[in-house]
Amino acid sequence: MESTLTLRLANEGDIDAMTTITTTAYPLDAQWRYRFPKLNVYSDDHHDFLRSRQAAHIANAMRGTQVVMLAEAPSNQNPSVKKVVALSVWQLPGTYMKEGNGSPKVQNQRRDADIPRMQAFKKSLGEAKEILLDRIYGENQLFLLSLATHPDHHRRGAGTMLCRWGMAKAREEGSTVTLFASVIGKMLYEKLGFKQVGMAHVQVDGEEEGLDIPAMVAGSW
Repeated sequence: MESTLTLRLANEGDIDAMTTITTTAYPLDAQWRYRFPKLNVYSDDHHDFLRSRQAAHIANAMRGTQVVMLAEAPSNQNPSVKKVVALSVWQLPGTYMKEGNGSPKVQNQRRDADIPRMQAFKKSLGEAKEILLDRIYGENQLFLLSLATHPDHHRRGAGTMLCRWGMAKAREEGSTVTLFASVIGKMLYEKLGFKQVGMAHVQVDGEEEGLDIPAMVAGSW
């Protein structure tokens, strides 16, 4: 674990660094490759989409509906310079029902995406969130929209530190942390004490391939 890791709030000047992290980290996730099977073929489309997504998160943070936290570590080239190595995006209690679960709008012009799979993903997670999370925790949930660490800094504590920040915030405010987990992320969340409360199943009609995505919570402090 990197003892030199520090956390801070993101700002507009961090959008490019956030884009770099997500373009390298997200493709490692099977859920992401399921939705964007041509991300390597149309890398420009994918990069532009992810950059616009990070810019939207910063805009939402400025509105007070989300919080974007960054983990920094000393640069290998110059240890006196801090480098962003991981990020987390949180939907604040009392705001998530107005903005949904943060999934991007389906864009039929995108060449990197499988549009039917994107539509199925959005629909299934929206329904699962309503049944498994919203009906139980309502507006009193801090929802983890995104957690990503640059591959060069995996297993060094950045994801853990970012999650613990959210858990501490929820504990202080008396809310519950909620999320949908990736395969890799689920192991981290379980170690931190998250419990699985159900599953979102994603599948396009006529396809054999699909996804089962755990809904998880940490709370009841």
